[in-house]
Amino acid sequence: MVQLWQRSRAAEVLLGLSGLLTFPAAAALFGGLYLATHHAPGPVGYAGDVGILVVVAVLLLACAVAALAHEGLHAVGLLVAGRTPGLAVRTPGLAIRTPGLAMRTSPYPMLCVDRTEAPYGRGPFVLVMLAPVVLLTLVLVVGVATGPFAGWLIVPAAFQLTASKMDVAYSIVALRQPAGTTCRVSEDGLELTLPADLEVP
Repeated sequence: MVQLWQRSRAAEVLLGLSGLLTFPAAAALFGGLYLATHHAPGPVGYAGDVGILVVVAVLLLACAVAALAHEGLHAVGLLVAGRTPGLAVRTPGLAIRTPGLAMRTSPYPMLCVDRTEAPYGRGPFVLVMLAPVVLLTLVLVVGVATGPFAGWLIVPAAFQLTASKMDVAYSIVALRQPAGTTCRVSEDGLELTLPADLEVP
């Protein structure tokens, strides 16, 4: 028997609040790290109306690169877990499939690495989910503290952490299950098969 974990109303509220609060909190922490490690931060270097647009464009590009790196680390996690990642571009009302990929539609464009062809054991599932949160955040922390373009990394670092909220939520749910539980992300939520349900009568 498969148990389905779906977001309750309380979970939806909690995840919504975490999305609203994580970005400013993370940006403040990364900004504080930047100021603590760069005693004479230089100017942005772009002035005027066009300069503001350039800054916004650079930050949006940096966030897009962070999103690609995030999904790339999910792919690395899949490879470590012995799975073959597939690439999908989700667009409204359109399903694009690649070999071995279960594709779902989404109300907004989204680049993603397939994680639906489970079930995964609890350990490999959490590995795939948390690989970007741990590894990319570590790289960005080092980049903000020591990198030559450290100031430009503050916004994409905060964006990456904010975008990881469902990865963290699914990992918490999986880790609360007994060892031997298998996990699969489906259309409706997180499917959990407990060890007792795996036994053949």
